[in-house]
Amino acid sequence: MTEVRARRPVSTRKRGPFAPYRLLSSMMYNIGKLRVFERGASDMDKIHINLGKDSYDILIDTGLVRKAGPAIRDLTGAEKAAIITEDGIDKLYGMSLVKSLEEAGVRTQMIVVPSSEKSRTLQVVRRVYGALVDFGLGSSDTLIALGGRVVGDITGFTAATYHRGISYVQFPTSVLSQIGSSIGGKVTLDLDIPAGKNVVGTFYQPKAVFVDPGMAKTLPRRYFHNGLGEAVKLGCVADKALFELFEQVSSDMDIYRVLPEIIRRCCAIKAHYVEIDPFSKGERRILDFGHTIGGAIERCLRYNDAEITHGEATAIGMYLITRRSELEGLTKRGTTSRLEYVLKSLSLPVSTTVPYDILYEAVKHDKKIKGDVIQITLIKEIGKGFLYTLPVKEIGQFLKS
Repeated sequence: MTEVRARRPVSTRKRGPFAPYRLLSSMMYNIGKLRVFERGASDMDKIHINLGKDSYDILIDTGLVRKAGPAIRDLTGAEKAAIITEDGIDKLYGMSLVKSLEEAGVRTQMIVVPSSEKSRTLQVVRRVYGALVDFGLGSSDTLIALGGRVVGDITGFTAATYHRGISYVQFPTSVLSQIGSSIGGKVTLDLDIPAGKNVVGTFYQPKAVFVDPGMAKTLPRRYFHNGLGEAVKLGCVADKALFELFEQVSSDMDIYRVLPEIIRRCCAIKAHYVEIDPFSKGERRILDFGHTIGGAIERCLRYNDAEITHGEATAIGMYLITRRSELEGLTKRGTTSRLEYVLKSLSLPVSTTVPYDILYEAVKHDKKIKGDVIQITLIKEIGKGFLYTLPVKEIGQFLKS
């Protein structure tokens, strides 16, 4: 049985002020035609996602986990908050966020789920429902996702369905979730059946996404680079300057110094595509660069992080598909070698041990297949992604290492 632990911290601390931020009229920068980015007086960066009544902001600031309570209170109007988090993260960051919320007058409980891809199920969500009912969380209260992609999906799905929908906030703790899965409202669960991966889900936008770049320093090196693979992908399809940052750095220390810039650029790209394609039916699929092959590799290895992470699988997918598209004249010459250099500098793989025939069968089950054709993402050159449709029978030529 999967354990879900509920913790009810008791706090008698006085309320503390949240450092206010103001948007200045001057622009920090903009990424091509994607996004104007502004910085407030408190050095908190803000990106607005315009989705009508579902609009929200991405707020970026180092140390944010220690001071976000008043902002979450004002944003949601909640008297109670349940933080859904995972093993390890509860001790690293959970109590800091609890303290900030309690000092802001928000009664808080922490719910800890196992740190595993296998937690992203209806069975775990059912136990979370029970913990929320025991806590007395009402329809006007809020949930907070404090963790990576799995916690974000569990929290988003729970928020969408508990009391027929309550507010929630994303507080991603991994680079991968900070620049990817926490933005856009896409939440999915897995069913314990064959082909049950990502079968259940919905689109349910958060009230805000809080990003603390300082959290990256507590990630194991492999998982830090796993998230950076996502950043490389976004640079490939939408931001040449972002990609070039990775060509210029020579160590993890260099990356840590420019990480806030990397995160800001990635969030701006993701925000742009969420705005123009909120339900991921068209242009947003450009962000799936490398996912067709990468997802097939993950399926073949049973989504076992010990074997391969999402970022590693995507890296292989990006490299293989770009190498072939360059040979076909669809991608500018020299692009593959630039991509290979960056991926290898981040210790990300460019080949797989999964046999060709097994990988080809896995690709043929990709959800983007319509009839006998499949739509994939390619790049014309670094920073310029495009959607390309080809017969499924021809996808095999992209798989050969």
